[in-house]
Order: sequence, then structure tokens, then C-alpha cells
Amino acid sequence: MRLDFNVLWVDDQPDRIDAQIRAIKNAMRDEGFEFCATKCNSVPEVREKVADNIFCDEIDLVLVDWDLGSGVQGQDAIREIRERIPYKDVVFYSAMTEAHELRKLVFDNNLEGIFCVRRADLVDEVVGVFESLVKKVLDLDHTRGIVMGATSDIDLLAGQCLSALHQALDERGKAAFIADALQRVSNKVKEMNERSEALHISSDFVELLKSHMLFTANDRLRMLSAMLKTHSSGSGYRDAVTAYINNVVPRRNNLGHQVLNPKSQQLSDVVEDNASITVDDMRELRCTILDLRSQFRELHTILTRVGTT
Repeated sequence: MRLDFNVLWVDDQPDRIDAQIRAIKNAMRDEGFEFCATKCNSVPEVREKVADNIFCDEIDLVLVDWDLGSGVQGQDAIREIRERIPYKDVVFYSAMTEAHELRKLVFDNNLEGIFCVRRADLVDEVVGVFESLVKKVLDLDHTRGIVMGATSDIDLLAGQCLSALHQALDERGKAAFIADALQRVSNKVKEMNERSEALHISSDFVELLKSHMLFTANDRLRMLSAMLKTHSSGSGYRDAVTAYINNVVPRRNNLGHQVLNPKSQQLSDVVEDNASITVDDMRELRCTILDLRSQFRELHTILTRVGTT
């Protein structure tokens, strides 16, 4: 599972579900997950969406309205979906038809893995299914992987932001930009040489485990932060980059050498004697990453747009 909880939502009047989307989004965000709904308003549109294997792989839940207009009913859409996505949970809902009537339709159409609910109870049902699904992966060992994957996405965005900044410069600016990056690498080489010399006279093996490579994700982030100081369009996002460097990167790095203690069910550090990480710590970290990731995405969009104008 990822930080994004992806839903295929089938309703012939997609505008009327916006309030429910906001309610579900808020509930999931409190747990550190982003609710992402892809809307379809007809069976042909559903058919087009589920033809994409990558899209199908990323879907976590399907929501289908009973009345899809023009005499088309939700079970028709569910049959189409089940042909391509046989094992995803489906929430089947209606404002006019009772849940027990929907269950009969499901039974008569030989459909499985379907939750039936009245529209008025839809938000609670979706949140309940979400909680049931994520509980399977919210143990600390799995959620560590979720966090590491999400921070890798942000590291990639930071590199893409730097590329966009570079592309927007004139030739003189590009040369200065490259010189800055190379100077950072030179500084890192010097630092690593000094560390290497220190390691040769050190008897502490833990110090060897802390050695890292050149121009790391952290180096790119710090260069991005420095570049944004004077950038007219992106300067407002420098605080987000700094917050990520200070509040997420150290915790991400710490997670890299944590193991799950089978007795305490807590993550313990195998390199340093840091305090154990709890489920609440991980929830707070997921929420922090979600907020910062959205700002990195906005920054990348702005920098890319500036670079093409």
C-alpha cells in the first residue's frame, strides 16, 4: 500500500459526490493517507478506465451507485469491473434502494466482495472499509516501507525541481548552477576523505556503518533550498523544503536501520540507541509527509511551468 488510497468512483452525477469526497478525504488524512478518487459517470467510461492495467493495479477500492441513469444500473458497471479487477472490494450504494435490496441484486448477479449501503451511510461505510484494509498494513514493519516509498517520491521531486530550475536559466546561469553542484560534490569528497582518515584510526565499527555516498538526496534538497532563496516563483515553498530536511529526512534515515522487535512490536534501532518508534509516531510522520509532498508537487508544477514560458 502507498500513502495514496485510490478509489474508482462510478456515479452518473459526479458533482453530487463532492461533499462526500471531502468528508472521506478528511477522515483518511487524519490517519496519514491521501484519498484519491477517479470519477466515472457511465459504463463505457468504466470500461475505458479498467482497460488500463496500471490503473487497475493501483485501485484500492471501488464505489458504485445503483442508478446510473438511462436505465443502466450499478450491477452492470460492477460486472464490467469484476472482469478486470476481480479481487478488489466494492461498495454498492443507493439513495432510493435499501441495502437489503442491493444485496439481493448482488446475489442474483453472482457478484462477490460487495458491501451494500444506503447513500446516507456511504461515508461511514467507506471509512470503515478503509480502516479494515489499512489495519492489515499498519503494523510498524509495513508502514516503515510506506514511509520510505513516499520519501523516495519526494526525493525524486526534489531532483526534478532542480532540473526545472536549471532549464529555466540562461547559459551563464546554467554554468554557475553546475559549478555550485560540483562544489557541493567536491565538499562531500573532502568530507568523505576526512571521514575515511578518521575511520582508519577508529575502532568503532558503528562509524563505518554511517558512511554514505556522494551528492545524496539530502545534498539535492539543500541545494534546492539554497536556490529557492532568490527564486521569484518558488521562494514561498522554501519553508516546505526546509521542513522536510529538518523534520522528515532524519526520521527517514533513522527508519532505514530499524527492525521490528517481535516481543514489543516496536521498531528498534540496530545501529544507535535511539528511542523505539510507535504506531502514533508513524501516523504523525505520514501526516507530515502528506502535507509536505503536496507542496513539493505544487513547487514542481510551478517550476516546470516557469521553465516552459
